[in-house]
Amino acid sequence: MREVTRRAAVPVGVLGLVLFAGTAPGCVAGGDPFTARTPSALGTQALFGAAGWCWTVAVLGLLDRPGRARAERGGGVTALRYLALAALPLYVLHQPVVVAFAYGVVGWPAPIAVKYTVIVTASLAVILLVYEYGVRRNPVTRFLSGMRPGLRSRPAREPSRPVPPLPPSS
Repeated sequence: MREVTRRAAVPVGVLGLVLFAGTAPGCVAGGDPFTARTPSALGTQALFGAAGWCWTVAVLGLLDRPGRARAERGGGVTALRYLALAALPLYVLHQPVVVAFAYGVVGWPAPIAVKYTVIVTASLAVILLVYEYGVRRNPVTRFLSGMRPGLRSRPAREPSRPVPPLPPSS
């Protein structure tokens, strides 16, 4: 099953983007497509749910790569290693931050695309800042967020120098 998920990650992620784009007509048609019970709204809800399922499968497939073990040991791409370690805290932090921004933004007299962009951009920035300065660097909040204790940086290895011979003892 894992191999199937790995192979399908990119195509299913692309399918998720296509399905999400398919929700656009229902979102701009007027009314609330997530609470209405019209055929158009129900179709939009179904497409949105299917897109979410596709993205979940894609994320799981992309995270379960053979090179992942190398990244966890200290090799690989730095951004992927950073995000892999941050996955659980970012997941936990995103809900209250997104809700807080959405609470202030949804009443704006602006198009929904502007509101969505503001909520996503501001939430992402705040979540990453809270993770970096409030969770990652503090052993107590690391523990409370389900992270392992901080990794101690290893001292840099000095190049070998020839050891001078000891003077003869007399």
